[in-house]
Amino acid sequence: MTARAVSLPPPVGGWNTLDALADMPPEHAVRLDNWFPNADRVSVRRGFTAWSTGYPGAVETLMPYTPPGGTQRLFAASGGGVYDATGSGAVGAAMLSGQTNARWQWAQMNTGGGHFLIIVNGADTPQVWNGTAWANTTITGPTVANLAWVNVHQRRVWVGEVNSLRGWYLAPNAIGGAANFFDFTGLASLGGHIIGMGTWTRDGGSGPDDLAVFMTSEGEALIYAGTDPASASTWQLVGIFRLGRPLGRRCMIRAGSDLLVMTEQGFVALSDVLPVDRAQQAAAAITRQINPSVVAAARNFSASFGWQAFIYPASNMLIFNIPAAAGTYEQYVFNTLTRAPCRFVGMNARCWGLRNDDAFFGGANAVFLSDTGTTDNGADIRAVAVQAFNKFGSAAQKKAFKRCQVVLSSEAAPAVGVDMVMDYRTETPLPDTGVAPSSIALWDQARWDRAFWAGEAIFDQQRGVRGVGRVGAVRIVSVSRVARPAWIATNVSFIPGGIL
Repeated sequence: MTARAVSLPPPVGGWNTLDALADMPPEHAVRLDNWFPNADRVSVRRGFTAWSTGYPGAVETLMPYTPPGGTQRLFAASGGGVYDATGSGAVGAAMLSGQTNARWQWAQMNTGGGHFLIIVNGADTPQVWNGTAWANTTITGPTVANLAWVNVHQRRVWVGEVNSLRGWYLAPNAIGGAANFFDFTGLASLGGHIIGMGTWTRDGGSGPDDLAVFMTSEGEALIYAGTDPASASTWQLVGIFRLGRPLGRRCMIRAGSDLLVMTEQGFVALSDVLPVDRAQQAAAAITRQINPSVVAAARNFSASFGWQAFIYPASNMLIFNIPAAAGTYEQYVFNTLTRAPCRFVGMNARCWGLRNDDAFFGGANAVFLSDTGTTDNGADIRAVAVQAFNKFGSAAQKKAFKRCQVVLSSEAAPAVGVDMVMDYRTETPLPDTGVAPSSIALWDQARWDRAFWAGEAIFDQQRGVRGVGRVGAVRIVSVSRVARPAWIATNVSFIPGGIL
């Protein structure tokens, strides 16, 4: 029979673990590791490099300090100390030492008296950075060493103790002094404790209509409107909503006019899930397309440290840090423009922080600058993708697949392996990629017709493939250290067979 050829788009729709393998859109992928989906192509992610080194243990907290008009700083917590990670190179002596743990929560408060970073860890006296030095907090009322969460809402600092359903708030524009408590015990019908507090802006800017969201460990969101908790006329309960149980204390993050929450049933935006019944919240989740993977990770690792939501505007990324097996970590990453997801592996990040629009993460004994260069701190970046299975016209008809042409854009000839997997079998051995180029040619230095040429070019990776099946999926493996291949299109040729 005559061979046929079919052209496929790259998997710009992203990673999909929700739809059935037999009914997945062709622009989606069964697996998408270290490939980031853009609107028109799918690119290998950038790498990372060591930024600040020499910490006594794992860096478990990164805290940005951003005074208006001043120098932005980045503080890193490791072991029993807090360090200045603003500059690159070997880290200096701890600015704050003798602490019980390095798992801090933080909030910045700007007042007429200065710009302050307030940090709590549920075990030590909370600390305040005033722009030049750390000092013990002067908050009175709660047992300060037990304070485990902090948030600034409507010009007030709110804090809460470990395993408590009470929140404590200070006077407007104060960073210390007597705190008053607000008791949520009668409202939290499922019990538990307040895991943290967030501010839901709704209109995209801070103002009097901002809502206070108190999240309990059992998944109840207690939402209030108003400015003064001491006055019933200016502090009113908006509603109590049941979500899934939150994942870690860093489960909430403001995103534009919304508040995102990481729960065991999916990662959700409040504006999307509050109007619907709890049974339908998974369908409204940001992570709907990969919710089975989210639920599985939560089931296995909900008690592990490292859950964190992080927004990286410079590369249009919404990053969810996920604890994985054997103390490792991976990231479920979404394109904020298209909402297409992928998974990053190989970045063993325990926490994330943003400074000067650069993304940093804490690892073992170091702080790393992310989204830079073409290596993972000198190692190859390995990216694996399995596109959605395709019927190529007929699910009942067998086909003998012959060739697969993957069209890539790259600064250097990419080292890729290309093959096809048949009939929903995705766990076969990966194709060989060859050796990744170790350098890019420079004008007037490289040898003609021998070196890899610098500058973006189109490479047609024409490969012979073998396989007979009713459905097939393109699989591509890239090993890169000097370039970032981008997947533009795929052409598949096959010979149709009989209907069996």
